[in-house]
Amino acid sequence: MGKKGVAALAGAVGAVSVAIGWKASRRRSSTGSQETSSTAQPLVYEDIDAERFVDALSEAIRIQTVILDDGTYDAGAFEEQWEMLERRYPLAHATLDREVFNDHALLYTWQGSDPLLRPIVLMAHQDVVPVEAGTERDWVKPPFEGAVVDGRIYGRGALDCKGPLIAVFEAIEYLLERDAAPERTVYLVSGNDEEVGGNGAGLIASTLAKRGVEPWFVIDEGGAIADGVLPGLEVPVALVGIAEKGFMNIKLTAHGDGGHSSLPPRDTAIARLAKAISAIESRPVPARIDAITPMLSALSERLPGVLGTLASQPTAAASLLSRVFAKDARMDALQRSTTVPTIIEGGVKANVVPQTASVIINVRMIPGDTSRSVADHIGRIVGEDIDVEIMTGFLKEASQFSSVDSDAWGVVTGVIGEVFPDAITAPWVLTGATDSRFFESIAGDVYRFSPFVLDDDAMGGFHGTNEHVRADAAPSAVSFFVRLIAKAADTGD
Repeated sequence: MGKKGVAALAGAVGAVSVAIGWKASRRRSSTGSQETSSTAQPLVYEDIDAERFVDALSEAIRIQTVILDDGTYDAGAFEEQWEMLERRYPLAHATLDREVFNDHALLYTWQGSDPLLRPIVLMAHQDVVPVEAGTERDWVKPPFEGAVVDGRIYGRGALDCKGPLIAVFEAIEYLLERDAAPERTVYLVSGNDEEVGGNGAGLIASTLAKRGVEPWFVIDEGGAIADGVLPGLEVPVALVGIAEKGFMNIKLTAHGDGGHSSLPPRDTAIARLAKAISAIESRPVPARIDAITPMLSALSERLPGVLGTLASQPTAAASLLSRVFAKDARMDALQRSTTVPTIIEGGVKANVVPQTASVIINVRMIPGDTSRSVADHIGRIVGEDIDVEIMTGFLKEASQFSSVDSDAWGVVTGVIGEVFPDAITAPWVLTGATDSRFFESIAGDVYRFSPFVLDDDAMGGFHGTNEHVRADAAPSAVSFFVRLIAKAADTGD
């Protein structure tokens, strides 16, 4: 899940706390936040089958639905996972219609009784990233064992994204066991290749669009509840993604005279390329404080003194805030489009001066910037002597912002407040990408949130070593989806 930047988010928000401090007060914030109460009791259904959740997630982890960077995977593993879901959730599979796209992407439809109501879409992908060779020994237990150790379920995909997938199925089964029937249609979308671009989810979204489906809102991974990871903040923060960055690669190519290394020209292609890279790093894309205004508004009253006042007026104080955030790379990534060199090529022999040298610049565009505007900025920085090429094979514009004032936002954050009453809610912009981006053109709002409480150790597990969720998270995670479906789809619960 590193592409989506949830772990980076914790670092970024933590960076704010380090750079400008935090209040631990429980006052009500401005737009986009949620009031907390120390006396409120979590709305958790006591009859949630937590043991079934743990067993199902452990089994799902043991099924190695790994997808490689080239898009290849073991089809049999996905089909084994389907069999597991059918076996463990018989009512869901007897009631919901299931369709297969892109060979192994799944679309489940829980038909509502009122066709005039816009449906909701719940998303959680099936595929997982590989475990880096040589790191297996660093895991508490083997990464595909699904072992429970000290109350934690370890394994690749525990958080990204089998934990949310199992929680959704548990919620649907729970409701069906109690004869619940939605008035509003509920779709469950589970892609098979989210980690390498999301062709499966994209095909499902385009198919639903052709069918005239216009979801009320979509909820996917991309946020969580950070607890104990923000210095100075005594309450957890529910981080809800309301937008995500776009992405592209830009290739820069420098030209120069070649020849023998014993008689080098004064201005080589490699030297020109090095100057271009240095220029880009010293003159980044201008910050867009408006991209993080919702988060600042949500947290402003918990920031100390003058800085809290500045955060409550981010437009007027944009210049000052931007300079503060620029001091930390993780926080800076939330306020501007980032550019970083990732692959460099030039030369074929140690004693031959190359005539060309090139570098790939990976770009993550903040909403408000575009691929063209960033490419133009880079072109101005490096000058006319450097070729600037947008590589169209890997390009997605930044998303639009979903509302923090809509009825959908009220439902989602209201359920978060019920199930996690001690958490304050803060909207933010994902620095990476999720499958939910494919639904932006047809859905009213798209939100990114997984109902798991994550501490420092858990944050470090995304795409890394010792990925895990706490076993005692099952009741609240499942209750979140039960309550969300019940409130959004009017199941009568």
